[in-house]
Amino acid sequence: MVVSADKQRGLAERPRRAEEAMSVLTSSRDVEHLYPQWRNVLEKGHIIAAIRNIEALAAAAKSPTETVYLLFGNPLNISDLLRTVREQGKLPLVNLDLLAGFSRDSINAEYLASCGAAGIVSTHSEVLRASRRQGLITVQRTFALDSSAIDAGLRTISQFVPDAIEILPAIAAPRVVGRFRQVHPNLRVMAGGLISDLKEVETLLAAGIDAVSVSDPGF
Repeated sequence: MVVSADKQRGLAERPRRAEEAMSVLTSSRDVEHLYPQWRNVLEKGHIIAAIRNIEALAAAAKSPTETVYLLFGNPLNISDLLRTVREQGKLPLVNLDLLAGFSRDSINAEYLASCGAAGIVSTHSEVLRASRRQGLITVQRTFALDSSAIDAGLRTISQFVPDAIEILPAIAAPRVVGRFRQVHPNLRVMAGGLISDLKEVETLLAAGIDAVSVSDPGF
């Protein structure tokens, strides 16, 4: 696959951008200026490919989406996986909670940044704090299973405001997005899980969701 000159420059500038981010990330929207592909998926593309295996990674290479979530990997292969995503001209975020062989210690944010990750997805706010210090995109996963789970998610983002939250399952997102935006009006909100067709994606976007993560290559 041929990577455009603009994207090649973006990949080459990743180390410098990470250093700059240490001093310039003062709000959750600052990261969108560092990562134009991230801003584009939130404002234009709206679809993030959730990659669970090598076969899905190959399918994502042929898709127009510019941002992917890696939902698999281990300390031995994560660097190669991230390099592959970068070579495809796509922005890689890693779901740290789903990687094998990784603890939830903050040091892993530094390691994944050195391997080429552009962002971290996690339910653990301390990991996300460390990720922001590394200049990475931070996505807080929250589960809208019941009222207590939603309240817990609101408490978490009151202590640390990530660059975005991802509400699971997606079907619940339209019902609870207002509660999160009541607290943080400019919060980027995504949804994932149990999305079965394009109509559901359209409904989510119409409800004010910025982007959805999907594992079905059909999207």
